[in-house]
Parts: sequence; structure tokens; C-alpha cells
Amino acid sequence: MDLKNIGALIYLPSEKKIERYSADSMESFDEIDAYWLQREGLLFYPFDRSKQAYFFSDKKAENEIKEFDLSPNESLTQTEYETSVYMACAEMQEGTLDKVVLARNEILEGEYNAQNSFQNAVKNYPDSYGYYVNIGPEEWVGASPELLIHYEEGVLYTVALAGTKSLQDAFTEKEREEQEMVSDFIEAKLQIVGLSSFTKSEVTEAIFGEIKHLKTAYTVQADKIQALELLKHLQPTSAVCGLPRDKSFAFIQEFETMNRSFYSGLTGVLRKESATFFVNLRCMRFYGKNVELFAGAGITKDSDPTAEWEETEKKIATIRELL
Repeated sequence: MDLKNIGALIYLPSEKKIERYSADSMESFDEIDAYWLQREGLLFYPFDRSKQAYFFSDKKAENEIKEFDLSPNESLTQTEYETSVYMACAEMQEGTLDKVVLARNEILEGEYNAQNSFQNAVKNYPDSYGYYVNIGPEEWVGASPELLIHYEEGVLYTVALAGTKSLQDAFTEKEREEQEMVSDFIEAKLQIVGLSSFTKSEVTEAIFGEIKHLKTAYTVQADKIQALELLKHLQPTSAVCGLPRDKSFAFIQEFETMNRSFYSGLTGVLRKESATFFVNLRCMRFYGKNVELFAGAGITKDSDPTAEWEETEKKIATIRELL
């Protein structure tokens, strides 16, 4: 493959190898149904499922994409972010929301190289899903620790990952409550698609750089239709949106001043016999001479706005080092 014609690079931690897709293989699509366990390639889906999504395969795309759904942001200040946290807490005090995940960004200017950052992501986080995606006017790089689903040979695997602390700090009731909400959300969706006979692990700690999260793993027997339906029900997850999900999504659309674009969306690999998707976290967008870093925090009624800002600072620090 022409190294100047790279459309995407992906690293699956389970396979410990990097796969390449050419730029001329990129196509846009709306629904995953026609691709599910029929097409092979990389899927790149935004947080807002009504927006443009992309697919890279091993074949040249029939139609060249000429228009892109791009929305540049400005950096959110600490005051702006903490104000949105106050508003979310007020909403929860009224009982309309249990949790909402609020995101923020940081924009740096300089001569940064996206492909080098991808190599650093794979080197620094070999147990995370790493990717580089070039969609023309912008490039994206990420290293996500959050598996959404893995489906293969009739077995489906998913995880509840939430709550963030520095490695030296102990988890509090706030993080445990946040993680339990995500677990409850996943279990409810498993029930909806008829997958009630799941196996649930104990809560463990998942380490990512200098921070850690709480994690619960789920395994269940499923057919390919059930796996697809669960994928649709899970995305966007409560871990990046909130609870109740539809109400928290509406709150985010109204009060979050930046465009998340592909941050907290969906990315992963489809094959004829398997599917592996991750929530698009710990990511950044390269455009012009700017690089935009993204992070979010789960807000509950007991959240402290300054502490939530500091949590996003820690998350952004883990990806800033990739530059």
C-alpha cells in the first residue's frame, strides 16, 4: 500500500497488530445493518448518530466523498465547563436526570503529526484500541480502553466502565455509584434484546496511564441479530451520555456548547465472523495547524464542578502526552 495514501490505521489489543486501509476505500453510510457480519473493514461513527459516518474496507470505494460534516470548536474555559456542571446538578436536584456526562475540549496550535501520535498511542497503551483515521479535512487519533462489544462464534462480550481516579487515590461512593449506573444500563439493554442469561464479573479496576476506572465484564450467548440489536441499544452508552439516556442526550444537545463530532462515538472492526467495537474515548482531532483534545466526566447530583474539571484535566493529560 502507498504510505502516502493511508486512510486509516487500527490496532486491536487482542491481536497485537496494526492494519491499514487506503484513503480511496473510504465511503459514507447511515445504517450498520447492511454491513453487519457481511462487510469487512473499519467503522467510524459520531456521537450523534444522525451525523455522517464512515467505513474503510479493503476495496476502492465506488463514490468519492466530496462533502464533509465539519464543525470547528473553540476551547471551553474552566468557568464555562463548571457552569455547565452547575446546571446539570440543578437539573438532577429537580429529579429529571440521574446522571449526565459533560465533555470539554482543549485546542493546541503547533506542528503536530497525527500518524506519529498514533504510533505513540499503540506504544503507550498496548491494551487499548488504537486508531488513526484520515477523513480528508481532518485526522483523528485515539486510544480507547472502553470495549463496547465483541461478538464472535455466538458469544457476546461487553463491559461497564466508569468512575475515574488517579492511581494513588481510592475510589469513593461517587465513582461506585456512577459505575453501578452504567452496569444497570447495560443489564437493562441485555434484557430488552432477550439476553437475560448473562454472566457478570466482579467489579475490578482498569488502569489507563496515570488514571484508573471501575470495570464490570459481561458475557452471554447470542445470535448475530441479538448482537446487532444490543449494539444499537448501547450506543451512545450511558457512560458517555447519562441516565435516563434520551433525556441526558437532549440535555447535552442543548447545553454542551461544543460539537463532539466523533468523540464518544463508535469505532471498531467488522469482519464476516466477528465484530469488535469500542467507544471513541481518549481521542484528538487534527485540522490545519490545530489539534483538539477531548475528555468528559460523569456528573451526578453530588458532583463538585471543580473536581469534575480536574478529572477532565487528568484525562486530557493522558492523550496530550501522545503528541
